[in-house]
Amino acid sequence: MRPLLLLDFDGPLNPHRADGIPDGYERHEITEGTKTWRLLLNQQHGVELRALADTFDLVWASSWEHGANRLLAPLLGLPDLPTILWPDRRPVRRGSWKAPYVADWVGDRPFAWVDDEVGAAERTRFPHDHQLIHPVDARTGLTAADFAVLREWAGKPFAQKAFRPHS
Repeated sequence: MRPLLLLDFDGPLNPHRADGIPDGYERHEITEGTKTWRLLLNQQHGVELRALADTFDLVWASSWEHGANRLLAPLLGLPDLPTILWPDRRPVRRGSWKAPYVADWVGDRPFAWVDDEVGAAERTRFPHDHQLIHPVDARTGLTAADFAVLREWAGKPFAQKAFRPHS
């Protein structure tokens, strides 16, 4: 079974807390109906994510929900991805409000979760070595170092064994 790569959008792919426009990013404006969003996007992210799709099953774990496929994926050259839905914000004592939904969605599958709002609480909730909780700074977005961490994690011996399909 291939690992999942759970992707948040705002923060990792759109560094919404950046001062100015970080190197490698371009400003985009998208409109749907009466709503307009201003985003910062790095086309290299699309290249990196398409390469990671050889190892991972990519999944949106973003509050954009299906809007991520409709509005954002085309800007990065990504196909439609499965999407975790958030019917409401479940109360949690610590950590990300997304964590209970992520737990339900991933079940026993190995996964890496990339988000600007994850950290120690999620590492405690998902303590196994076949899960990677990877926080990303919302001022910089995903960096080459972050993509290297994802590639390294997917290449570990436990990962290779866990992700090999059963014959």
